[in-house]
Amino acid sequence: MTVHVEGTNLLSNPSFELQAPTGFNQATHWTMGHPSPHGDIYGSASREDWRSFDGMYIMTIRGLWANAGSYGGCWQEAKAEPGIEYKASGWYWSDPDWGAEIQEMKLEFWSSHHAYLLDSVSVSLDEVTAEWQQVQVRGIAPDETKYVRLVVNAQNVGESGALQFDHFVLAQADQYKEPLAIPVDLIIDILD
Repeated sequence: MTVHVEGTNLLSNPSFELQAPTGFNQATHWTMGHPSPHGDIYGSASREDWRSFDGMYIMTIRGLWANAGSYGGCWQEAKAEPGIEYKASGWYWSDPDWGAEIQEMKLEFWSSHHAYLLDSVSVSLDEVTAEWQQVQVRGIAPDETKYVRLVVNAQNVGESGALQFDHFVLAQADQYKEPLAIPVDLIIDILD
C-alpha cells in the first residue's frame, strides 16, 4: 500500500473515497448536487471497491453485463482562467475482456453559466491494460473560459469487463506536481 502526495489539485475527492449520500456506488463531488452541481456520473459508471490504486475505492465504467446502458462516464470541474494551461492525470486499469468503441479522458473548457463548450482536448484510453498505468492530458483554456472539466467517457461498451480509474489530479500546468508514491512502511519508520 502507498500514500500519494501531490501539489495543488483542483479536484475534490480525487480518489473516490468519500461516498455520496445517494449510495455506495456514487462518490461525493462526482455526483450532481452532492454537494454542488460541479460533478456527475452517467450511464454505467459506478464507484466500486474491486481494486484500487490509492485508498479503498475506484470509479468504473462497466460493460453491458451491468445492465446500465452502452455508455458511461464521470466528470468534475473547477473554475479556470483563459490563457492558462491545465494538466490532468489519472491511473487506469482495463480488464482483459473490456472494450468500447470510444474510451477517453478529456479536458473540456466551458463558458460562463455553461452556455458554450469552447474547446476540448482528449486522449484515448485504448492502450490501457490490466496493470495500473497513468494517463495524462493537457490543454490551454481559450478566451471566455470560466470552467475546466475533467471527463472520463466511454461509448458503445462491450459485453464484459470494466474500465477502472483512480487518483486524479487536475491543476494549472505550472503548478502540477507529479503524484509521489511513498510506501506506508517508510512513513511508519519515519514516525516511530
